Amino acid sequence: MGDENTFRLPEPAPSRSSRRHSIGISGFEFELPTFRRKKRKLADEDSLSVQSLDVSKKKRKKSLLRVSSLANLFLSPKCENEICQFKVPTSPNLTSSKHNVTPYKAPKPSAGKRRLSRTWSDMMITDGLPPKQLSHRDIKQQEAIYELYQSEVDLIDDLYVVKKTYRESMEKLQLMTKGELDQIFGPIDHLIPIHEDLVNRLQNQRLPDGTTQGVGEQLVEWVPNLDEYAPFCANQVFGKVLLDEKKNNPAVDDFLQRCQESPFSRKLDLWTLLDGVRSRFMKYPLLINAIQKYTQEEDDDFKCLEEAVKLSEQAIAEADRKTGEAKCRYFRAKITYLYDDQICEELEESNTLISNGSLKNNKGNKLQVFLFDKVLVLTRPVCQNGIQTFQIFREPIAVSNLCVEDLHNNDVKMGSFRNAFTASSSQNSKSAFRVSFIKHTRRNQSRAQSHTLLASSEHDKRQWIQFMQKSINNVTDSLIYKEDIVNKETTC
Repeated sequence: MGDENTFRLPEPAPSRSSRRHSIGISGFEFELPTFRRKKRKLADEDSLSVQSLDVSKKKRKKSLLRVSSLANLFLSPKCENEICQFKVPTSPNLTSSKHNVTPYKAPKPSAGKRRLSRTWSDMMITDGLPPKQLSHRDIKQQEAIYELYQSEVDLIDDLYVVKKTYRESMEKLQLMTKGELDQIFGPIDHLIPIHEDLVNRLQNQRLPDGTTQGVGEQLVEWVPNLDEYAPFCANQVFGKVLLDEKKNNPAVDDFLQRCQESPFSRKLDLWTLLDGVRSRFMKYPLLINAIQKYTQEEDDDFKCLEEAVKLSEQAIAEADRKTGEAKCRYFRAKITYLYDDQICEELEESNTLISNGSLKNNKGNKLQVFLFDKVLVLTRPVCQNGIQTFQIFREPIAVSNLCVEDLHNNDVKMGSFRNAFTASSSQNSKSAFRVSFIKHTRRNQSRAQSHTLLASSEHDKRQWIQFMQKSINNVTDSLIYKEDIVNKETTC
């Protein structure tokens, strides 16, 4: 206890002058650490580094990940659950494109559904049937029969796509009413069983060796079922108009575009599939003729195939007549009169539209020409309130008073002086013809009015002249027939 060094506190060290900060507490001094600033060496103003002269060397860019990680250190707890992203500046073209975003983005190109173009020989090899010794004529006959069979199978697939994918889907999505769908698609439900029946008939006639025999009798029994195509073809006149109107609806147009881009439609639109059914119906005489061509005349099938060709042509003629009547009703409602004296009774009595198309007169004016069974009407296409109509140009010409002439180069007089020296004037003169109105009097005949018309080609001109001459002959024959009946009644 008496030792003075016992429990002796250490004496404070003598104070030194330093830059460190110290805190003194009751005689004790504690030094705090200091943060010294690192001095930079002052570069000589006259000295230049070699790297500073290297212009081609690019500056080192900092990694975006490193910058983002450093930024996370200073994030507040409030932003921990938020997603923070660095915005990359975009070009003006990209920012302006946001205003032009389309409602439908087309999918990536996909492999469309392809049809296998198989022949009868391919079928024999694929099915592993034993080869049979046949003549060249017999092989061609089997190829023609198998072409008819395979085209029927493809047609059935198209009909089911139109019915299931398009019609039933549009009905479930309520894109159209049932009446509108019936007008666009027509009696398509009645066509599927007809073609399935022919496929079953041809399959039943196939022998174990792969050949098909006795198809003539089956076709004679089946072809009368093609009469169902008459209302289908006639309905397409109004169905096409309604479909074009419905495409203005964004929902309908988006649905049709999505279906067209899908593989099941083979990149074809709805109307191409519908019109393809009608085009296939028109080919039956050619398909049956191909089978008859390679059939022996002594064979019983030869006469049956000949009868089947006639029946198919009659079915097509009936469908054309129904289609002409539907077109007549549609275009007759679109024709408007400028003056009361242009009203023609023959136009109201017409039942069939024989031909229509765009022609030009000798002055270069574009005219829409309609040839009905009883009258020829020249019109000008006009759009009124978004609806296209046809205003009558001059007076309609009754077919009973119609005269058509084929003009040659020397007979054509162009209305414009400038057109007379152009290179296309000689070409247009080859496709020119004249229609005129013949006024019958007791003494002679005189032409009241005439029109020089220019077709798009010589072939088009010949078709117009042929249709007009045929209509004139039909009207003349009917007038002669009526006069004979009247004479017989007077004599009796």
